[in-house]
Amino acid sequence: MRARDTGTDLVKPEPPPASLSHRRDLPSLVADAIRQSILVGTLAPGDKIPSEKELGVAHGVSRVVVREAIARLRHEGLAAARQGKGVFVASPGSSRFLDIADELLTKPEDYRKLYELRLVLEAGSAALAAEHRDAKDLKAIGGFLETMRAEENFEQGYVEADIGFHRAIAAASKNPFMGLFTSFVARRLQDSIALALRSLDFKSTVRVSVAEHMDILARIRAGDSKGAAAAMQRHLNNSSRRLGLRPRKRAR
Repeated sequence: MRARDTGTDLVKPEPPPASLSHRRDLPSLVADAIRQSILVGTLAPGDKIPSEKELGVAHGVSRVVVREAIARLRHEGLAAARQGKGVFVASPGSSRFLDIADELLTKPEDYRKLYELRLVLEAGSAALAAEHRDAKDLKAIGGFLETMRAEENFEQGYVEADIGFHRAIAAASKNPFMGLFTSFVARRLQDSIALALRSLDFKSTVRVSVAEHMDILARIRAGDSKGAAAAMQRHLNNSSRRLGLRPRKRAR
């Protein structure tokens, strides 16, 4: 149900400036490229990461460079080794640098505050995506949107496609931290969103939500950063109300 590529068609790093072309910088470039592939969904949780040889050829670097890049991703919690089988993608939400204890998410108020964080983060992400997106980004975002439109039952992948849409926008911002935080927050909200959808008229909810997502994509495609941010804010505000997570009243 994922709109993604397979094999070694990973996000490739931009060639470094001549002054930064020393070997010690290459692991960061390769790690950034693989991390971006994980965050946008080209490599999904549970997928096997290509071998050192394959990655070395794809990025034009040695196996030593690839090994160091993978070690950094494992340290971040984005990749995990399985003895005798290789290295696999962990969930972006499992990053060791991001954690919200379960006991901090026990009340509707806690989820509302997390949704507020999502609104602030993703409005900025949409604005950056409108400025920095390329054709591949637009294809990825559009692919998730088409999956959302085609789903008749959220249990068959609607929520996953919705999260993928927002992750793809974060990836289009070309800021890997945007992708990491967006993925983390979305994953923490995933179960509560799926649960809330059970109490709604699914088809009518999807129809309204898809229209909002189409507006976001149209603004990003047009390069309208302010419009993209506003469209994302409208969608998340509306979504929070549909899910019973109404925003706080402003202080007067």
